[in-house]
Amino acid sequence: MYTEALKFAQHEEKMIQTAIRALTLNIYNICDDNVYQFITTPPASIYFSDLVSSLRKQCLQLDALVNSSEDKCTHQRNKDIFLKTDKIVDDLFYFKDMLSVGESRLSRVVTQNLLSLLILPLLLPLLKLGENKGSYHISAVTSLYIVSRLLQVVGGKHLINGVAGLLLYHYMALCERDAIATNGDTAGSTGDASPLLHSLNDINIKVSGHEAEGEKEININYLLQHLNVQTSSNSHFDGSPRDDNVCIERFGIFAYLFSDNHSISLASLFLLLTLAENKDLEHFPASLLGMSQSQGLMNNCESAFLKVDGSILVRLMPQILKTLLKVLACQPPVSPPMQWHTGWFLRKVLQCQGNKLTDDNIHLFNTSYEQSRECLQKELDGCWFDHIPDTIGNEWGSCKKALELQFHVKDPLFTLELEICQQAIDGNFNSCFAWERMVDAVKVLILHLQLKALIFMGCLLEKPSLESPSDSDLGKTYSRDISSPSFGSEVSLGSGIPCRIAFSYAGVRDIYLVAVARGISGKLILAEKHPFRSQRGVVIAIAPLAGLSQPRIDEDHPTWLHLRIREFEPNFVKAKGSQSKVSTPPADGRWTLGFHSAKACETARLLILEETCKQRSSVESMLAPLLREDYLVNVLDSQGD
Repeated sequence: MYTEALKFAQHEEKMIQTAIRALTLNIYNICDDNVYQFITTPPASIYFSDLVSSLRKQCLQLDALVNSSEDKCTHQRNKDIFLKTDKIVDDLFYFKDMLSVGESRLSRVVTQNLLSLLILPLLLPLLKLGENKGSYHISAVTSLYIVSRLLQVVGGKHLINGVAGLLLYHYMALCERDAIATNGDTAGSTGDASPLLHSLNDINIKVSGHEAEGEKEININYLLQHLNVQTSSNSHFDGSPRDDNVCIERFGIFAYLFSDNHSISLASLFLLLTLAENKDLEHFPASLLGMSQSQGLMNNCESAFLKVDGSILVRLMPQILKTLLKVLACQPPVSPPMQWHTGWFLRKVLQCQGNKLTDDNIHLFNTSYEQSRECLQKELDGCWFDHIPDTIGNEWGSCKKALELQFHVKDPLFTLELEICQQAIDGNFNSCFAWERMVDAVKVLILHLQLKALIFMGCLLEKPSLESPSDSDLGKTYSRDISSPSFGSEVSLGSGIPCRIAFSYAGVRDIYLVAVARGISGKLILAEKHPFRSQRGVVIAIAPLAGLSQPRIDEDHPTWLHLRIREFEPNFVKAKGSQSKVSTPPADGRWTLGFHSAKACETARLLILEETCKQRSSVESMLAPLLREDYLVNVLDSQGD
């Protein structure tokens, strides 16, 4: 039954594939030596290598999508990437289910296939072993994502320590060699390094040789020792150069940690954290990274950056912190999602740094903070300024949740999302893109307010209470029918200006233009005169005052007033989720109003600008406490009260 079932293991129909996997797992859970002997030896064991080869093929397809030069910013491409990563993760959970059986022979064959056929071919190019060519080559950011996700989902002591041994081989070998030179043997602290180094002896990898040779199998330790011979004579274990050519941050995975490519930099840091925070990591590599078994995550510290003497990450922490702050402060600014993810890393580093920054790093953060304030202040002149207070309320909790997200549930997929080109919206006057730009500005400001609180107060802030100006502060007040109009309702025409408008479906109509702002709300109302009540009108159209942009008088017809109306409805995006983007946004509306004289046209234009200014002033007053330099001081005072 098992042999016949495997014939359908790669069937395109998902339900058939699921049924086959359920059957195989049931067989793997049978406690019988003959069963395990059968499934872990050829020809039945070829199934496991075929599975890993299929997974590797999917990884290559994913990398092709990530690095595609065509349609780089399309919604469909993003969707294809998410679907492909979902398939990869499904396969990883299948491997996890196999290891969860707990049978040593099954675990060994699965682990060795994953290491030799997938993990090592992905990581060796990152360690710059030989030329990056052949069918195994995948870009750095995709490789880092796949290995991180594999360790998160599949895990297991052998996989975790195999990856750690590969990434830290150079440093463990140097440590062992220095101990031999000092003590004459490998006793002492380096005794923990030897078993991990020797465990790699059982792993072979197929590499491309000369054309005449084709592919050949090479022991992984042979390749690593070749790398070590090239570098060990040039550096000390503590990273100090012997001939000023090699230092810790220029070698292997740590070279990517300080890459100019922000996606690669964050992806490599995430992989190192994945290793450092894993409970299955052996004592020696854990202490080498910056975490010892005795300290762990149980000691009320969420980050793996614990101060273990001589650890790599502790010594690199100042550079890591500066690199993260540079991402926030760079110009042009990086996308808001990248800034949020960078903020997540910063919080982890700051927590175990005691939230302390050097003067240079404080300057970097202040530069980034001022940029975030300036971006939001620009949006106060945009067509969505009336929605800024509500957006702050909606996004505040999302930002706090993103910063507090536990490491084990954070999906490294963000590293691929950051690699994908974000659709440029600067200079586009469509109200949909303007909405996205405003929301992005709000997200970035909230992040910086939270990080500022973390740096100077040691905690994150709860959502602020933004108070609307009271009616007495608004000056001129309006009756309820003017401030809260609806289609078909009656309004007063006392402040209205008579004009005409042509509708494609109703011809030319005589109407009144009424512009009114009350607090942070503002409306432009078009109303027809009531047939029986001379001072009343019936509402036939309503437009948001803030979304009119700049009303413009026609150059050739001074009695015509052109208005641009935002048609995009942001509630639609909120219903789909904060990450949703509208691929085909609606076009903005266009109104042209005709007045009986040029003077009346100018009066209408000035009325719209005056009421818009009142509305904007109310929003600015509402946001003023949040944008003041002493905002954190006021928060502390209010907490003290």
